[in-house]
Amino acid sequence: MTRPVLAHAILLLLGAVLPLFLLFEAAGHLDARNFLALSCGVIAFCLMAVNLFLAARPRGLERLIGGLDRIYFAHKWIGISVFLLILPHKYVGMRLDGLIAGNELAKLSVDVASYTFPVLATLLVISALKRLPRLPFEIPYQFWRVSHRLLGVAFMAIAFHQFFVKVPFSANAMISSYLTLMAFIGVVSFVFTQVLAWLRRWRYEVVSVEKLPRATVIGLRPVGRGIRVRPGGFAFLSIRRGGLREPHPFTVSAIGEDGSLQFSIGPAGDFTRRLRDTVAVGDRAMVEGGYGCFDLNRFGERQVWLAGGIGITPFLAWAESLGDGNGKSIALIHCVPTPEDAVGQERLQAISERAEGFTYHVHASKRDGRMNAEALLKAVPFPIRGSDVCFCGPALLRQAITRDLRRLGEQPQGIHFEKFEFR
Repeated sequence: MTRPVLAHAILLLLGAVLPLFLLFEAAGHLDARNFLALSCGVIAFCLMAVNLFLAARPRGLERLIGGLDRIYFAHKWIGISVFLLILPHKYVGMRLDGLIAGNELAKLSVDVASYTFPVLATLLVISALKRLPRLPFEIPYQFWRVSHRLLGVAFMAIAFHQFFVKVPFSANAMISSYLTLMAFIGVVSFVFTQVLAWLRRWRYEVVSVEKLPRATVIGLRPVGRGIRVRPGGFAFLSIRRGGLREPHPFTVSAIGEDGSLQFSIGPAGDFTRRLRDTVAVGDRAMVEGGYGCFDLNRFGERQVWLAGGIGITPFLAWAESLGDGNGKSIALIHCVPTPEDAVGQERLQAISERAEGFTYHVHASKRDGRMNAEALLKAVPFPIRGSDVCFCGPALLRQAITRDLRRLGEQPQGIHFEKFEFR
């Protein structure tokens, strides 16, 4: 069993299997309706606690689960599962006559849960809509961000509910202690993300800004100690300027020996467009990282690096980390509309001249036609079959290339990528 599979199995065990087992021991005598409604509520509560823990971006868990992008992917589907579980908990309902202790806190906790349910359901729907593709509208990021934070407040209200309404099992039951533990994990994780997350951020200063046709290239110098990040990794960046203070994840495109960083950022959303329009030399920045498990040393002796648009950023850092004689055969193909849109051409061309075994090719679709498997085979100077293909760019391009290579019988040894769609 691989580490990511093991990590996902542990999350499933803690969030669903174990609480269901403990609940059955304590309340297995209930009729089917009551047990179904109670089970859905208990599992939804535990999964919310797991999700709040994941949202705290625990560093040790990142490598275990296969990267922060995989953590966010799990976070998304856990959130969807919570929404599906709270519906039967609410609408199948429980017959609670005589089961609730007759004290004021217990009655208040029931009222709190009743008021929290529509709020929680609405917040979960907003969170899901932000991530659904091809919608005719877009939820503003700032609105989505605030609504997402309120999920933690809703969890605290539900934690209050479960603490005072232990039905239909006693406070001494194992499930009662387990739910209290999950409440503690969820609340502490939420408080950390909202109050103490700044402890993981380091101060930087903007020392250069270059506006290219398809990217804004920002150079940063640490003020004191900086972050540690591997080539191909990413970090959360915020600028101490109005509209740019919310941390956003971007791949680091260059890492200096003095701790300086470079980000090459495509203007693809509200934040990145504001960044392009307003960031200036001398601005203060905060950086959190480094994250990511996209590491060229994990792959074989023959590697194809395929970049789509601003997806060139991890490969820029990878290429600069290559020694003159790295012992590998590496072909980097950058897919862009026109040659002028290619970020880092001069840097990559210089590396191809000094680094043995490294080749660099720009595929401009308006000049060379649409990138497909046939074009990729022509651009790579060694067999793709048996090689490792590392991809960064639009998911549709990756899927089309993968499908066509399989059709042509040129199946690579592996296709490796990060799920950048979560950003």
